[in-house]
Amino acid sequence: LWPLNLYKGIFWEENPRLMYLGMQDQFYTFNMFDAQAWYARDYIMGRIQLPDLEAMRQHSQAWRNREEKLEDDEQMIRFQGDYVQELIDETDYPSFDVEGVNKTFMEWEHHKHENIMTFRDNSYPSLMTGNPQPAHHTTWLKAMDDSMESYLKPS
Repeated sequence: LWPLNLYKGIFWEENPRLMYLGMQDQFYTFNMFDAQAWYARDYIMGRIQLPDLEAMRQHSQAWRNREEKLEDDEQMIRFQGDYVQELIDETDYPSFDVEGVNKTFMEWEHHKHENIMTFRDNSYPSLMTGNPQPAHHTTWLKAMDDSMESYLKPS
């Protein structure tokens, strides 16, 4: 979950002008990538100053030390949510319900552990609108047609 040698999970510590996005093993994807890009943008534009090499290494090691104590999926999800929240807090990235996302990921992860063949058949409400996701017309295991027409077909 935490890549060493990347300050804030983004900047190569030996050469911080080299930036990476999405290098982590991921629960969060687009929100995390977006927050990372926002942070990188702010660095490029001079809004954020990076600390010296030793401070960057200490920051990365602190996150790695925390990661090494994680014992289960819920702790890993919260760990990555905390990372995303740190990026948001240090930029003007639009805030969102990180704790709500954590809870949704945990529910998804529980479904995955219950049945690896059916966990994709569950749906979850939107954290932005509260609207429930409509059930797909075909179970994941039987959905062989991945065309847009098939996906958008009413239930």
